[in-house]
Amino acid sequence: MTKFLELTYYNNRGFTFPNYLKPTIEKTLVGIQTHYIDLSNSQYGEQVFNIFHKKTDLELIENLVDLHGVFFEKFLSSKFRHRIHPYFNNEENSLKLLDSCKNYYSISENKNRLIDRIKHDFMKTSLIRLKNDTIYKKLQNFVQEKSNTRKCAICNKEYIPIKLPDWVYYGSNGNDNICYECPTVKSQTKKELKRLINELINVLNFIPNADFNPINHNFSSRVNKSKWIKVCKIIFEMGLKGNDTLSSESIFKKKFGSWFKALVDSNVLPNGLMESGRGFRCVAKSGNECNSLDEMFVDNWLFENQIISIKEPLYPKHPIYNKSGRRRADWKVGDYFIEYFGLKGEEAYDKKTKEKLLLANTLNLKLISIFPSDLNKISEKLDILKEITIANNGNRCTSL
Repeated sequence: MTKFLELTYYNNRGFTFPNYLKPTIEKTLVGIQTHYIDLSNSQYGEQVFNIFHKKTDLELIENLVDLHGVFFEKFLSSKFRHRIHPYFNNEENSLKLLDSCKNYYSISENKNRLIDRIKHDFMKTSLIRLKNDTIYKKLQNFVQEKSNTRKCAICNKEYIPIKLPDWVYYGSNGNDNICYECPTVKSQTKKELKRLINELINVLNFIPNADFNPINHNFSSRVNKSKWIKVCKIIFEMGLKGNDTLSSESIFKKKFGSWFKALVDSNVLPNGLMESGRGFRCVAKSGNECNSLDEMFVDNWLFENQIISIKEPLYPKHPIYNKSGRRRADWKVGDYFIEYFGLKGEEAYDKKTKEKLLLANTLNLKLISIFPSDLNKISEKLDILKEITIANNGNRCTSL
């Protein structure tokens, strides 16, 4: 039997109450419990608290405890993250705090790792300084209530909600009325998946992103709680597993090529289009996914002229302009890289455009740059590619 998640390890372990949330800390406690107290009392802890604390934080914590009991910390961390990140956009203001963190831990780490430490330290310092008897009693009551055995609303399996891992509770947005070890369908046909996709979207009343999953908080937080069980039933019937999202093993990638193509094949998108930050995602005649109608126009020209193209090829690595080696062009035909620069005028996009042009120039790459003004004379820009097609016996355009 295939389970959505395998949670045997968590089911066999006992629940450990977060003792640092007790109003009074016993003197016998050692390790992580006293570390948080020492952190809160330190000059560095004081600095972190004073920079990021708001008067409404106690109310925020109490509200999250009311909703999520001992699982509240992941929700609190998410709230604090949105508050803290903008602070580090100002190098001058944040340098002192980053240095304080380094000195407190006697470490030398990169900026991102230090920011992660500071986020964690602010949350723990806040909890130590703002805890009280009322919060502690609410946490105790939550643990007692969630320690009772339940039957899963989907598969009828007995489980204890307090033993759910915090990442499952948070990922599901607190929907703890199912065990998440429910059996999933081993394999579905394309026809059945298309039916289930339509059913899912009708229940959701929105089209989810490709990484939708019952333990993905970005997805679960959008789902009406009254529809949660029905939504999960459909997802489990699809055959989705806990680790089956955007990976190469995704059922939608295996059956359709991608989640977007699954949506197109299921006729749930108006005119086969999906709006995105870059325009409308669509599928060209070649079967290639395109991020805009203009990009599809170029792809269709290549296909109609029987030009063999590789979609989204990797550029060669470069120590400045392509350090990771993950930068991609839109197409490649023979030795020619082809780019459609359709968002000219946006600062971030213009920066990427400039870097790609510098990359091609530095490495002497053959690059054909297409801008919106070139679309009405696309043949002039791309006619040179027909010679490559003739040299390759005029094979029909494919996506390699």
